[in-house]
Amino acid sequence: MINDLNPKELLIERLQEEYSIEKVRGKDIVSINSNAILYLRYNKNAGTTKSYLGKFWFGVTRSEYEKYFNKNLFIICACVFDKTNIDYLVFPSYEFDKIIKNLSLQSGQWKFTLLKDNSNRYVMQIPHIGKYDVTGFINYFDFAPRHFRKGYVPKIGKFEPTLKMTAEILETAKEIISLESELLLSSKDSSNPKYFEIALEKAFKELGFSATRIGGPGETDILVSEPIRFIVDGKSTKAGSKSSINFTRIKRHMKDNAAEFMVIASVGFDPAVARDAEIEGATLIDINTLINILMIHKENIFSPFDYINIFKTPGIINEDSLKPLYDTINQNNKMIGKINMLLKNLDFFYRSIDEIKGRLDLYCEQKNIELIKKEEIKYFISLLTNDIFRILHEDNGKYALRYNYTLARMKIEQTIQNFCRF
Repeated sequence: MINDLNPKELLIERLQEEYSIEKVRGKDIVSINSNAILYLRYNKNAGTTKSYLGKFWFGVTRSEYEKYFNKNLFIICACVFDKTNIDYLVFPSYEFDKIIKNLSLQSGQWKFTLLKDNSNRYVMQIPHIGKYDVTGFINYFDFAPRHFRKGYVPKIGKFEPTLKMTAEILETAKEIISLESELLLSSKDSSNPKYFEIALEKAFKELGFSATRIGGPGETDILVSEPIRFIVDGKSTKAGSKSSINFTRIKRHMKDNAAEFMVIASVGFDPAVARDAEIEGATLIDINTLINILMIHKENIFSPFDYINIFKTPGIINEDSLKPLYDTINQNNKMIGKINMLLKNLDFFYRSIDEIKGRLDLYCEQKNIELIKKEEIKYFISLLTNDIFRILHEDNGKYALRYNYTLARMKIEQTIQNFCRF
């Protein structure tokens, strides 16, 4: 009987074959290999419909989520059809965090619905807001810390707003919907262009630019004044893409505002418009790409200087245009991973840099990973001996940990948290 089924226990039994499991709080929260925290939820199928094979309701308690968020947390939602048919959707907290901005708390919980359609695709439905494709998270049992993952990592899928979300709702609910949702909805509301202008102003401020909405007849929509001067023109449309643009008028706005370049944002652009933009020296950005940049920015804060070359290159901004951002993220993650390896290979005994290098070389060879250069080790050691962190102690050119590995990581995290409080 499905009533006798406990999918949490079934999952724990399954994971115990490969991992060391320790219960943290009852059957809901467990630790796996002391490297990750799993927050387990489950719901039985509410029934099939013409469009859906299953419908499942879930709630995630805010206090539990925030308590373990920085401890490699995973939200696991078990969608139960019967004893032999259970789908586990595994959400890393850094991906789930992108969604909760759209969720309102009910009795201390974020509540949402998972729907499985007839093509076995899963979507997460946010009441009155829209839905995300989360199919990639089905049975995604990779609990390695984020910067150690080398294979496929699923992402929250394209957001689909609820069609009944109109400009009037945007006006009354602007405090509770996310900027991403606001951009999507307002970009399709051509009868109220000011809402799109307001959302674009917020977006460029979010990216670190000094942006001011001007709007009105004969004026540019957004003037960005620092750290470089350019204009942003929003083209909202109910169609799937923009088929024509008056580049001459926008170039006049650019001249009137002494701007160095122009950026035009819309739902999408026809190929002919993209070709014209290259000729006219205009940069085009579709809303999904702008939202992608905002998502990247929330997880990896960039300087506005990092975005200037992207926004000033004529033509349409695409995934290839964002490669410098991804390269920087990968470089930073590699650096964090190397610092972590350094900490793992140090202890309370004083060692020279050459001795430390030897220990790290052996570790890297055993793990079949890239060796850490001596210059990098020197740089990391200088960082960890700094008075801000004081993770390492130096004595006559030799270095030792002041804390064990676990406390050293906690010390770094606490120092950064303390800095952010000011």
